[in-house]
Amino acid sequence: MSDNWINYWSKKNIWSSSPLWQKNSIILYNFSQKKFSLKNKKILDIGCGSGELIENILNDAKYISGVDISKNYVSICKKKFSKYKNIKINLFKKNYKSLNKLNKKFDIIFCNSVVQYFTNENQIIDLIRSVKKVSTKGTKFLISDIMDKDENKNYIKFILYSFVRGYFLSLMYQAIILFLNPKYRNLENDYKLLEIDTKKIKNKINKLCKKSVIIEEPITINVNRKHLLIEF
Repeated sequence: MSDNWINYWSKKNIWSSSPLWQKNSIILYNFSQKKFSLKNKKILDIGCGSGELIENILNDAKYISGVDISKNYVSICKKKFSKYKNIKINLFKKNYKSLNKLNKKFDIIFCNSVVQYFTNENQIIDLIRSVKKVSTKGTKFLISDIMDKDENKNYIKFILYSFVRGYFLSLMYQAIILFLNPKYRNLENDYKLLEIDTKKIKNKINKLCKKSVIIEEPITINVNRKHLLIEF
């Protein structure tokens, strides 16, 4: 991840405790419950942000570890979950290559809306290698919100789902915030978000995992994006 993005996320920004992001985490949580059991599982949230996903899973999980490269988000999460003995929050610098420093093995691992801020596809492979070191047999790793090179940017679908799922007003509010605060948009223009060939990544990691599946159903608010579910 480039220093420019790290510097942006490490300070208070327009996504901190965003109502839209809270809704996004609920949608992801609901999908996860259908795909795999979270009950009494040890869960790792990579790029935990201000802890919206952790808030949804904390009543299910046996233990939760949240990690982020943002000092701002780590500070928010440490305060938010200070009373929970089974939730630990850790700051990582620049990347997540040394997850083994957590000295834990996990059953379920999330990485939502993170890899688009990486510099290249090799960094995603490095992330998967790092995740494997903190996995056990049967661990499931969900990389969600992947910007695929062949992504069909269907804006009608994007708006339609916001009505159906009940977050249209939150979407409009966030759009106004984005317009009034151009820093994020300027960074997007200067340091393009990473678009990848998801099928190519899937083929590259065959030897690193038991199996992997590309998910194309809308499991986040970014309904046009792809997701990769990996089992070790």
